[in-house]
Amino acid sequence: MRSVFLLFLAIAAAQPAGRVLVLEHARLVDGTGRPPIDDARIVIEGERISAVGPAASVPAPAGAERVDLSGRTVLPGLVDAHFHLDNSPPDPKLALRQLANGVTSFRDPGQWDEYYAGLRATIAADGLRGPRIHTAGPHIDGEGPAYPRDSVVARDATEARQFAERAIAQGATAIKIYFRLPLGSAKAVIDVCRERRVISTAHLELLEAAELFTYGLDGIEHITSLGPSLLPQLERERYRQAVLAENAARGPGRYAAFAGLDLDSGDARALWAVIGQRRPFIDATLAVFERRPAVPADPKDTPELIATRARGFQKMLATTRRAFEAGGRVVMGGHSSVPFAGRGEAPWREMELLVDAGLTPMQAIEAATASGAAFLGRARDLGTVEPGKLADLIVLTGNPVSQIAEIRTVERVLAGGAWVDVGKYRKD
Repeated sequence: MRSVFLLFLAIAAAQPAGRVLVLEHARLVDGTGRPPIDDARIVIEGERISAVGPAASVPAPAGAERVDLSGRTVLPGLVDAHFHLDNSPPDPKLALRQLANGVTSFRDPGQWDEYYAGLRATIAADGLRGPRIHTAGPHIDGEGPAYPRDSVVARDATEARQFAERAIAQGATAIKIYFRLPLGSAKAVIDVCRERRVISTAHLELLEAAELFTYGLDGIEHITSLGPSLLPQLERERYRQAVLAENAARGPGRYAAFAGLDLDSGDARALWAVIGQRRPFIDATLAVFERRPAVPADPKDTPELIATRARGFQKMLATTRRAFEAGGRVVMGGHSSVPFAGRGEAPWREMELLVDAGLTPMQAIEAATASGAAFLGRARDLGTVEPGKLADLIVLTGNPVSQIAEIRTVERVLAGGAWVDVGKYRKD
């Protein structure tokens, strides 16, 4: 049976652009937040969806290839808003494993584009139509960068603007501000992004989130980017100076800071108000920060440190919920390698944690589909199952609307109207 299915995949991938494929009798969760359609029909012509709706009202074109998906759930392909190749050396197979797990589009928010040569070569050699790669170029950081290998260092606003312009000219679809970049330089990057209609995003530890959101920053990477803005001003400045003195101070410092946050303080209410007004994207990347009681991250961890980290993580979950309730557009960022997920499974874990934070399963699915596509700047052709959109779809044996953990039941993946050999790419 497996060999027959693999042959089917190979034939389907090689079909001409005019092929018509009909998926029918599936439960459809279309990514818009609307209730599922229990007996749906999706008509795909070439690489795009041409019709979708209840099977009773959407005719199947004569001569179309028809696939009965009774008992299955169809979702838009997942969007991972925060993916890294885990370089040293780069690991292109990780992106393909995530593709097999349902991630049909992703963004690397801070990496030299040259690191993607191997992945692009594999995609071309295998005739794949996914994953859809979005890059931001290297981080734009200030002096004393946290990750020199992945950064360019801007010494002033003029250099920051030049680096942003260069990255966009080389194909970046977003620009990421890193946390040591001074305020004036960060604003210069946001200016360039606004002028070029490119997404601006940031990892903040030293700058005020509310000020940058008000200025025009489109989104943040990591829920910890909100932490310093939620601290009382005295504690905020102590944290800021500690990080300025040593980048590594962020490690234990962020958990201790979050553990004591008051999410109803005056500063917190002011931030929630700005988020409600500006509606930035919130890429929480909760899975990379996940810490559990009585589970050390390092054998040398003391019981007190383990407990502080667990409390801090619980407050990160609560902060994500409050940002979402305030109007932030939460997206799904897996961060590639995380403490409590297997290889290629970080996006699934992130969706589970979004539900733990207080989103409903349907809202977590929106975060990983429609909202993620909007954060990529691809809302017109990705993220939902609607006519005219690219046919990036996933087929599950379970129903993640009733239980988000069933996002792990991905059985088939369609990228640009062509089936992906999920068995092949889950091996590596």
